[in-house]
Amino acid sequence: MRFILFIIGLALSADGLYYGAVTGMGIGESLVVAMGVAFILWSVAYDAAKRNGFLKFLKRLFIFCMTLFVIYSCAVCVVGRMDNADYNEKYLIVPGAGLNGDKPSVTLENRLVKAAEYLNRNGSAKVIVSGGQGADEDVPEAAAMMNYLELHGIRSERIIPEAEAESTYENFAYSVPMTDGSDAAFITNDFHVVRASMMAKLNGMNAKHIAAPTPPTLLPVCCAREMAAQIASIRYYF
Repeated sequence: MRFILFIIGLALSADGLYYGAVTGMGIGESLVVAMGVAFILWSVAYDAAKRNGFLKFLKRLFIFCMTLFVIYSCAVCVVGRMDNADYNEKYLIVPGAGLNGDKPSVTLENRLVKAAEYLNRNGSAKVIVSGGQGADEDVPEAAAMMNYLELHGIRSERIIPEAEAESTYENFAYSVPMTDGSDAAFITNDFHVVRASMMAKLNGMNAKHIAAPTPPTLLPVCCAREMAAQIASIRYYF
């Protein structure tokens, strides 16, 4: 068991550090590294955690927190993959995500691949690409998304850029009015669908959606970030 705990800790730490080096050390990456370190410390103090009362308490608290994290991650991904768009919508909204310079990150590219598939299937729909420019990004996310879709055969007149949004709530606050009340759906990654649906509803959108996949190695980081963002989004309800 000690060896298993150490391997889990090593894998989580390496995963968080890798994506931190590639995309920047954000809250998701930091949380995953912290989880990994906690597993490694547990493996080192495995025997002591059975005897010492304080260490036993910390172990139980950590197990409780990890159980909640796993349940949350599984739930949001399972629910997120239950697509309900009918491909007859007049508008498609694609919330932005991080860029690597002026190129979409892996998570954002997966959203755009799904968006291109949708637009090829629903030839009359227009797409709203929503996302402002972060401090470490060379262009607004909306501009990078528009460029990607154009390079993949989507005509520019079907693409509506929204380059001001800095959060999921703002993605919908700024994009929904552009639909003029017409039927709309959104595309985002599976782990993000639940929160995006909540933000869409807060802005008066009937939350039809299509999920884009997330690479398995990126899921721990994304789900950790998403859990923190879900807690922070409570402020929009007050």
